[in-house]
Amino acid sequence: VPRHKVKKQINLFYCAECEELALKVAAASDAIQLQSINWRYTTPPPPPPPSLLLDSVQPLSSNPSRLHGAARNFPDGFPNLFINNAHDIRGQHVAFLASFSSPAIIFEQISVIFALPKLFIASFTLVLPFFPTGTFERVEEEGDVATAFTLARILSMIPKSRGGPTSVVIYDIHALQERFYFGDDVLPCFETGIPLLLQRLSQLPDADNVQPQPFPANFQLCCESFFLLLLV
Repeated sequence: VPRHKVKKQINLFYCAECEELALKVAAASDAIQLQSINWRYTTPPPPPPPSLLLDSVQPLSSNPSRLHGAARNFPDGFPNLFINNAHDIRGQHVAFLASFSSPAIIFEQISVIFALPKLFIASFTLVLPFFPTGTFERVEEEGDVATAFTLARILSMIPKSRGGPTSVVIYDIHALQERFYFGDDVLPCFETGIPLLLQRLSQLPDADNVQPQPFPANFQLCCESFFLLLLV
């Protein structure tokens, strides 16, 4: 993939699930500078050097657990998060590549998404490869809960950055009328990856035998399969 040179530099943060995709995006453009967040760990992090253990009281920036990315969960299971290089991104453009593939990981990402615009950044863009509640966007029977509206309301509460409202870029949201579920404090932008999918399908050895299929009921599985196909 040819690298594109542009003047506007973007500091791209990403969730743990999107690390591979973020690396591919950064490799395709000189405008992308990857940043990192300390998420939770499933295995103990490496021990800090002895020099960092001399003082029992240290400022947050020199905390050994921070320097080694030891963002472990608290005992009650809630995440202990840390945004690296928070001072360095002041006045710069920031984006976050999210994945709401499971309710279990949405809260920790929402916490980071709400924190980033408050770091005195120039602008903030949230990129959501798919909208997990997109297929439940209306009430067909009294008692139904339109969870698409719930998630849209949560994202509408993202704080403003120095540059104004957050841009929320969502791919293949399922229904264009869902843009009206978002409030005025964010700018929803709906994109589609179908042209990329068709391009990738045309490159397959048996492209002539590809037949259109009905849209699967499992929306999340469809979107995950689509992005996995693009990464092949």
